[in-house]
Amino acid sequence: MWCKFFSICFCLGFLFYPLMAEDNLFWEDCVWIGMERNGSLGLEQVRSEIFPILTREKWKQYLPKLGVHYFGIFSKNPEQIDQEYRDVRLQIQQLLYDGGETEREKQKLEIRRLIHSEEKKLLREKIFKSISLSYLSFQKRMLVDLIYNLRSERYKLEQKKRKKELELGLSSKGESEWLKVWEVEFQSKQIHSDTNKKLAVLELQQAMSLDPNVRITLAGGFTERIRLFDPSANLMAPNENHPLRKKQRLQIELAELEEESLENDWKPKLVLGGYVGKNGNGGFPLQNEIYGLSVGVQANLGGTSFQSNTQNGIQSEGNGIQRIPGYGPQPVGPGENSFQSGSIGLFDDFGRNKKIFDSKMSLLQAKADWKQSEIGFLNQVQSTEIKLSELYQKYNLYLENTKSNLNQHKAKREERKFGLISEIEYLKSEEEVFVSLESVLEPYFQYISTALELVLLLGENPFDNRYYQVESKRTPSDLSKVLDDWKEIPQGEKIKINEPIQKKPYPFLMEDPYETR
Repeated sequence: MWCKFFSICFCLGFLFYPLMAEDNLFWEDCVWIGMERNGSLGLEQVRSEIFPILTREKWKQYLPKLGVHYFGIFSKNPEQIDQEYRDVRLQIQQLLYDGGETEREKQKLEIRRLIHSEEKKLLREKIFKSISLSYLSFQKRMLVDLIYNLRSERYKLEQKKRKKELELGLSSKGESEWLKVWEVEFQSKQIHSDTNKKLAVLELQQAMSLDPNVRITLAGGFTERIRLFDPSANLMAPNENHPLRKKQRLQIELAELEEESLENDWKPKLVLGGYVGKNGNGGFPLQNEIYGLSVGVQANLGGTSFQSNTQNGIQSEGNGIQRIPGYGPQPVGPGENSFQSGSIGLFDDFGRNKKIFDSKMSLLQAKADWKQSEIGFLNQVQSTEIKLSELYQKYNLYLENTKSNLNQHKAKREERKFGLISEIEYLKSEEEVFVSLESVLEPYFQYISTALELVLLLGENPFDNRYYQVESKRTPSDLSKVLDDWKEIPQGEKIKINEPIQKKPYPFLMEDPYETR
């Protein structure tokens, strides 16, 4: 237990040391780093260690309670006979019957452990989702920034050409003035894009529990590693064991046990005890053997408590002292000695009716919360699927529009070579491709982000599911082909491909051995 505690504390302390992210990070790498460094997960792991301790404590209720008791009286007063008495005994007490209360307490503890387990899963989902959405946002800003940089490079080349044409009188001054206005607008957008990229880096660093000074480099080729699928081609199948739904069901079970405990508190508790030892009126060793048997009963009858205790003992020889609860020590002689005691407290539990009412209200509240949660969960799944279908259609619509603009731009490029169109017409054509490329990225990343939220609700693999699939190798996709086509990469140029270091199991399964979905 303590070894685990210090190990976790050491890991938590490691969070304050800088991390050098030298390699290009994939989605899986960002999630693993972030989840391993997250302090909340470490604290919850430490907190879960209390449940095995409490379980062992509950099991001790079934074990006999042993104790060694010593009792001594010494009286040496003037004009009185000196007295000296010592009593040493081994006592044992065993719970025979408690109306099932100990077993119910064990069940409550087990349910609380399971609830905590589901809460840890929800926390892992929340952290996983936060890191993933930040990663996707950064990937999006990187692509947008790449498009702006490529557009800026082309514009600089066109700008040099226009200066020469203006010097030679091949273009009008009006065209030059329009281009200056366009240049200001474009540079303003580029500055905004660069700012968003820097903010996205900080957001990802925070989600990964990294210091802002740590340099993060993401692996390229994201659009070539992920495959999108038509969401309407698959039927929805909500996960019955999603942590949110399972937690609600467990809370109902806990409320039912609480109510059952109050309904059964009238059942008596029966305790059997005994003792064996020696006493004497002189020093050690003690001479007289003693032993005895006791029976205790406790019960609660409608708020009225009842207690009864009976003890029978044997004093072999000599005089002894029998300690009677509530009456103090009483002298006894050799032979059989016994006493009986009992007490009734009339209506001494005034809050019992309120406890019963509160337990019933807690059960009704748990059932109401479960029903509302089920409605909300299923509604969220269906509404997310509707949004997902819309985003998929928009993505394909914008993608086809971008392809069309790109084909038209290729034709404009050929017309410009032969002087059939002006520079302004050519730039407008290129601007349409540029704007449509930026527009297609919005539904593309929104689709992945929304699908991620949905697969977490459905309990599917967030890297391989019915809506998208993250592959180990890079292969051209529809979007990557359009981007490469617009970048005008020569056919003979080789592209360096960064392959994943190793395919890892997705971190959603970073659970304790007893945790299952």
